[in-house]
Amino acid sequence: MPEAAREIVLGSGSRVWKALAAQPAVAGWAAAAIGHAEINAFKFSAGDRVWILSYSRREGENLAMLARLQAAGVRELVYVSSASTIVDTTTACYDYPRVKRAAERAALALPQGRVLTLGLVYTHPSELPSGANIATSIEALSQFMTARSWPASAARTRQLFDIVERPFAGTLESRLFEVYGVLLTLAGRHPCLLRPLDLILRALGMRWYGYTYLSNRLWISKMS
Repeated sequence: MPEAAREIVLGSGSRVWKALAAQPAVAGWAAAAIGHAEINAFKFSAGDRVWILSYSRREGENLAMLARLQAAGVRELVYVSSASTIVDTTTACYDYPRVKRAAERAALALPQGRVLTLGLVYTHPSELPSGANIATSIEALSQFMTARSWPASAARTRQLFDIVERPFAGTLESRLFEVYGVLLTLAGRHPCLLRPLDLILRALGMRWYGYTYLSNRLWISKMS
């Protein structure tokens, strides 16, 4: 007799899972939510679909995690990735998008691997940076995960995000945003030259700099 299908979440300590777990639609949906430290002791079964919400900033650790899940013989692996991986097509200077993209490729190299790409995840739009953002609401994500609407015959990659506009705090921020875009263009394949400026923007409470800015710009251009 085939083993019963279960939904397993890997990344119980992640911000995304904590927000998802508060959604009524998700209550009771997952058979288990575990952390990275529990992966070796957890008893996976052949009916499991594993949603990988957690990640490591070390490429080798992500590959080892996927190898462990592959060895466990689970039915399906869904690597939940980030829209920021698009910047890895133009520059390798940002660690986070580069490591996430490598994990995407590793997941898709497995026969049961899939990739779900999210934008900036938010519960309320006010949580997002100013300007136009590639973003995913927690409500949309909870509906997608619980709908079980990703049949085996469907494409192994899915994108779940929209463009969400947020107002600037004022004329100064709007002008800085424009200037940053010009500087990013001049930097070409070396956007990390702007990191000293990123630190200043961060200190000023502005959160649209760095690979967030570049990712948003690349996706919005692609979707236009």
